[in-house]
Amino acid sequence: MSQTFDALKEKLSNADLGQAKEVMEQAKQAHADGKIDENEKNELMESAKSVIGGKGLGGIF
Repeated sequence: MSQTFDALKEKLSNADLGQAKEVMEQAKQAHADGKIDENEKNELMESAKSVIGGKGLGGIF
């Protein structure tokens, strides 16, 4: 696993809604730049979606 992936994964571990969206953008850019592979990008995107889903919609229901 790449250093970029590890850094983004760490950022997600205690991210709020805004940070999770930021990590999604950074993951897309890192993949485009060749810093992370497709699997790493997909894992980061799924993790970020979980954060967004858990914190973003938690107050609605």
